[in-house]
Amino acid sequence: MLNNIIVGKHVLESLTTGMYHDAKVIFREYLQNSVDSIKKAINKSIINENQGQIYIKLNKKQKRIEIVDNGYGLSSKKSVKTLLDIGNSNKNPKNNIGFRGIGRLSGLGYSKHIKFITSCKGENKKTTVIFDSSKLRKIMRKNNKAEILEVVKEITEYEINEEKANKHYFKVILNKVKNIDHILEYNWVKRYLTQIAPIPFNKEDFSFVNKIKDQFNKKGLFINVYEIFLNNNNKTEKLYKNYNDKFYSNRINSKYDKIKDIEVNFIKNKKNNIIAALWYSKTNYYGTLKDIKKKGLRLRKDNIQIGDRSILNKIFKESRFNGWFQGEVYVYDKQIIPNARRDNFEKNEIYKSLFKKLTDIGNHLSNNIRLISKKRSKVKELNKIYDKIDIINGIKNNNINNKLINLVDKIPKRDKKILDKIFKIIETEFENEEFNKFIKVIIDKY
Repeated sequence: MLNNIIVGKHVLESLTTGMYHDAKVIFREYLQNSVDSIKKAINKSIINENQGQIYIKLNKKQKRIEIVDNGYGLSSKKSVKTLLDIGNSNKNPKNNIGFRGIGRLSGLGYSKHIKFITSCKGENKKTTVIFDSSKLRKIMRKNNKAEILEVVKEITEYEINEEKANKHYFKVILNKVKNIDHILEYNWVKRYLTQIAPIPFNKEDFSFVNKIKDQFNKKGLFINVYEIFLNNNNKTEKLYKNYNDKFYSNRINSKYDKIKDIEVNFIKNKKNNIIAALWYSKTNYYGTLKDIKKKGLRLRKDNIQIGDRSILNKIFKESRFNGWFQGEVYVYDKQIIPNARRDNFEKNEIYKSLFKKLTDIGNHLSNNIRLISKKRSKVKELNKIYDKIDIINGIKNNNINNKLINLVDKIPKRDKKILDKIFKIIETEFENEEFNKFIKVIIDKY
C-alpha cells in the first residue's frame, strides 16, 4: 500500500509562494545559502574571514535579479543532485543558517525561470541547473495527479562546462521577474536588506559599535557580518544596518532625540551558559521612533533577522513600547532553531525559557518608560506652577486674593490643593529675597 503514496505537485507551491507573505523574502533565502557557503570557504581556508562578499544585482528594465557570492560553491560531482533535491539538505541546523533544502526554490513563483551556476575551487568545471517556472505553472494548471518527482524532471535541465580552476562561487539568476512587492526596485530592496541582512553597523552614524563588540567579545561572542553590495546598473552600494545616534520620535509631536548610551544584557540558561545577548538604546524616550527601519528590538540568529520588527512586541507590558527602542537580540544557543518560514523559532523548551527571560527584561523596560512618563508629566505640571508663581510675583499685596481666586478657577480641580499650599506660603512670606526658598518648598510639597 505504501508504494502507492504520491507526493503531489502542489507541494512545490506550498514550499515556495505558499510559505511567504512578502516576495522580498526570496532575498533572505538566497542570502542564507550564500552565508553558509562563505562560512565553509572560510573554514576551508579558501578565503580569509573578512573576504566574504555577496553581490545583489537588480535590473528592472530586463526584469532580472542576480545574487552571487564568493563562497565555497558546489563540486561538480554533487551539484546537480544537491540542486535538484527538494527538502533533502545534508546541512546541520546547528551549524548552518539554511538547512531545509527548500529556500533556493523561493524564486519559482516570482520569475519565468531560475538559473543556478556554481563552481568549486580546484575544479575546472562549473555546473548550471535551470528550473523552468513557466513550465511548472502549466503543469499545475493541467494535471492534478502529477507527482512531484515527475514534475521536477520535466521542469529542470542542467549542463556542466569548463571553468577556471581557481574560481569558486554560487550564482542565482532570476529571469523575467514579476515585480511583486517591489522586488525589482532598488530603494525597496535596500530598505528590506538593511533590516534583515547580516551586515555591519555604520560607525559614522552609530557611535556605539565598539562598545557592543567589546562587551560581546569579552563573553566570547561574535557578531558575524558580511560585505553585501546592492547594484542597479547605475550604482553599487555597500549596505549597513540602519541604527543611528540621532533620530526623531513621537508620531504626533515629532521630537528630536539621540541615544545617550546603550545597555548590554546576557541571557543565560540553568547551566549558566549564555543563550542570547542583547543591546538596546537609552534615550529620552519621547515616544515611538518615526523611522520604522530603526524602531523596535529585533530578533536575530546568525545575525539574520527572524520575523519582522514587531516580533518582540509581546515582551513589553504595552506592545507599543517596543517601538521606543533601537536594539537587537542575538540568539546563540544552537538548540534554538528558526522555523521554516523564519518568522519565529521552533517552540521548544529552551526557546520558551528565552522568551520568558526576554519578557522579564521587557517588563523592566516598560516600567522605566512609565516612570519616565510620570516624571515628565510632573515636570509639565511644575512648569505650569512656575508660570503661575511668575504671575503671583508681580501682584501687589492689596489685591492678591482676587488675583489668586481667578487663577484657582483656571486650574483643574485636582491641582487646587497644591495651589492652596502655594498661596498660603506666598501670602505669609512674600518678600522677594525669600522667593527662591518658597519655590523649593512648593516643589517639595508637590
